[in-house]
Amino acid sequence: MTEDPLADVLDVLARRGALAVFRALLNGAVGERALETRLKAYAPSVVAQRVADLRRIGAVEVVPENGDLRLSPHGRRLQGLLDQLERWGSG
Repeated sequence: MTEDPLADVLDVLARRGALAVFRALLNGAVGERALETRLKAYAPSVVAQRVADLRRIGAVEVVPENGDLRLSPHGRRLQGLLDQLERWGSG
């Protein structure tokens, strides 16, 4: 991480497969294998790295009870910002 949190977040989101992983978690917690199955377009190693990247910026967390992955409260707030950015980009 750098001293510029915005740059860190944008860097992670720009990485191959990051938004796909993020969006796959929008509807709730998912196990890592199920996530890999949903994202067949990406190698399991890419999915695992993007999960690690998203965890590092605080957007994804592990569910303590079962080890599944889900968006954190921080990730939910990020989704709200991405929704706004999508609307802005649509004109």
